[in-house]
Order: sequence, then C-alpha cells, then structure tokens
Amino acid sequence: MKPLLQVLWVFLDGVGLGPVHARNPLSSFRWPALMELAGGQAWSLETRPRFGSTQLFLPIDATLGVAGLPQSGTGQATLLTGFNCARIAGRHYGPYPHSRTHSVLARYNVFRRLQNRQRSVAFVNAYPPTFFTQARMRNRWNVTARCCLEAGVMLRDLQALAKGNALAADLTGQRLRDAGFMVTVIDETQAAHRLMHIATNHAFTLLEYFLTDQAGHSQDMAEAYRVLASLDRFFAALLDLLDPKQQLLLVTSDHGNLEDLRARTHTRNPVPLAAWGQGAMHFRHARDLRDITPTIVALLKAARA
Repeated sequence: MKPLLQVLWVFLDGVGLGPVHARNPLSSFRWPALMELAGGQAWSLETRPRFGSTQLFLPIDATLGVAGLPQSGTGQATLLTGFNCARIAGRHYGPYPHSRTHSVLARYNVFRRLQNRQRSVAFVNAYPPTFFTQARMRNRWNVTARCCLEAGVMLRDLQALAKGNALAADLTGQRLRDAGFMVTVIDETQAAHRLMHIATNHAFTLLEYFLTDQAGHSQDMAEAYRVLASLDRFFAALLDLLDPKQQLLLVTSDHGNLEDLRARTHTRNPVPLAAWGQGAMHFRHARDLRDITPTIVALLKAARA
C-alpha cells in the first residue's frame, strides 16, 4: 500500500543564498523553476521568506555557531541527524564525516529514525563500481552512504540504474557515460518521472546532487550555468508531477559555495529551505540545519502509514 504522505528530499550540495552580484549564477540568470520554489523570486540574500499552506521558502543558518567555513562532512551529518555535528567534531569538517560523529550517524540518522516508526525509506542515487571499491578499501564512506549502511538501506548501483530504479548523480547519466560506463542517458524530465515513481512507493525518499558544489569550486560561470540549467529543467518537471495533497518536496543544502564564484571556497551564507506540498508549513520554525530531520520525522510520525 502506498504511503498517504510521501516526503521527497532533494539535497543540493554547496548552494547558499548570497549577495546579488555578477559572479552569483543564481541571481545573474533567470531560473523559472527555482524561482517558483521561492514564490517567484531569484535565490539570494534578498529573497523574502514565503509562508503558505503548501509552500514555504526560508533562509536557514549553516554555520551552527562554529567559527570557520562550513564543510560537507559536518553539515550533511547535521542535516541527516538533527544534531550539531560541527559542535560534536569541534570544528567544521569534510568532505567525509568526522569520526566523532559516527555514533550519532549510526543511531539517529533520518533513515533509521523513520524505519523505527515503520516508515519506508529510499536513497535513490546510483553509485558506480569504483565508488564501492574505494570506499570499502579505505572504509571511508560519505555521510549519506554511511547513514544508509548503518540503517540497512540499499545503496543502489549501476544495475539498479539500468533497471530504472535509481538516478545518476548528474540526473541524466551523461557523466557516467563520459567516464566509460555503458549507461543509458536520459533527460531531466525522464529523471523527474523516475524519481517520482520511486518516491510514490516510499514515505521518505532522498536524492543527493553534488554537481552544484563542484561547479562552485570550479569558479567557472559557464559550468555553473550548465549545472543550474539542468537542475532547473529537472525541478520544472518535478513540480509538474508533484501532488501537493499527498506529497511534500523539500530542497535544501549543507553550506554555501555556488552563489559566490569570486572565491573557490565555501561561504558562511545561509542556505535555502524550500518546502512544496502537503505539510510545508511544519517547517516554518526552521532556523538552521538541525531542524530538518526532526521535522521530517515528526511529520511522518503524525501521518498514517
């Protein structure tokens, strides 16, 4: 039986809300779908919070009261547990999870907490064989993969991708093909349909997209434009498919980067929190990365299976 409420979380790595300037690709070009998520506004520090019964957009803090530049390891661990993992580690740390946060990730990650409440979960990213080989050899897993392993959630591979049961990191599979893997390349609309098909059968589904962070580190405006154009096409299709009466789309990030191509590093800018669909207003009190997972768990706990 399909869950009556389905939460779909699209996590964007390295996307902050920064000042409007010529080196901010989020504000320098028009991105219709991203703007729709923000109530018709471009994503920047000037974006006004939006509150509606089925739509919310807020800036949330990614610094967590810790000095220095936020990093993926502690930022993502905080997002996926609700614990301040930068405080636990004693600093911002990344890209992999800090060893001091491993026990928190094992016990309190969003997948495990939802499974403990009999809610079905899925992580849809497909990893190539090289990822598994290197991670096992070094016993070094990224935050999301570690959470999945601790919770017994399937890590999908290229076989799942070939069957249409997973998505490539770039949505289309083109980068896998360019790397020599014989995968079928799809477009962003097909990717949205595939994601929605998977999400419809789970109470909680997570998709991780890290090309945004890579584009930010590149400081290449043309690359940032290509990444955002692909992402915007994907969100346009996803919003068309979403049923706001029984589905909730969440979009957020772990730290800033892409919004300021003047520097190769991360930023201390706030990150976006967009909620679209059933239950969006439950996130109206979110202030920082710690608030996402507890709100998801509470929302799905209240919903009937």
